[in-house]
Amino acid sequence: MIIDCHAYIGKWPYWPVPDSTGDEVAALAAGAGIDRAVITSTRSLFVSWPDGNQEARQAAAARPERLIAFAVAGPGELSHSLDAHRLELDNTVRGVRLFPQFHTYHLLYEPFVDLLCEQAAALRIPVQLPLRVLMNWGMPMLDLGWMAAIVGRHPATPWILSGLNYFHELRVGLALMRRYPTVYLETSCIQGFDAIRKVVEEVGSDRLLFGTGLPLQNAAAGMAKVCHARISDAGREAVLGGNALRLLKLEDQ
Repeated sequence: MIIDCHAYIGKWPYWPVPDSTGDEVAALAAGAGIDRAVITSTRSLFVSWPDGNQEARQAAAARPERLIAFAVAGPGELSHSLDAHRLELDNTVRGVRLFPQFHTYHLLYEPFVDLLCEQAAALRIPVQLPLRVLMNWGMPMLDLGWMAAIVGRHPATPWILSGLNYFHELRVGLALMRRYPTVYLETSCIQGFDAIRKVVEEVGSDRLLFGTGLPLQNAAAGMAKVCHARISDAGREAVLGGNALRLLKLEDQ
């Protein structure tokens, strides 16, 4: 089974994206040979993360054989009430994504982040932290130092680091993987010659997760760099889906 661990649904405000609904993204994934895609709604980034979570849940419920919803957590509506909109984790939540660069909070000083990470560690729910939402130099970026610091503060939390490209970004991600066995790395923005092989040789294949960034990025390109990487067939199978099955507790589905 091939599982894309970094996909989206919803409108994209920067340029036209023709495939944006849950059904359209599911069909796009299937056409690229991807069995299931982990989604959040772009509404969670740009409008309201609670409303976006509802949209993603509804899309996944309508296509459970194709779509898996990750929740997005953000700060409360500070202009109204500190307790407004607090994401509570339970065993129905497959994973959580954080987007400080879109929600305008400091990852290391916003109180809800530490609470969320502690709950995720207790429930073994992965927290996905994108350095950028897709490989485009114009997109807002998370501070790489913040990423390293929050992982070090919560080493028991299962982390999925997304949006890392090459050079120092990838070196930081690999250093965190070597230091903490709870850290996974997702492939959608990894570039560079023979990069997948080099990552596998350095840290192994058991914590590398396949991702494309679809529909914002080309799914076929994301597939090609893993399918044609010079790694073992067993390692390729783990990266394309086996690791995600284990991490997201999908083995029995």
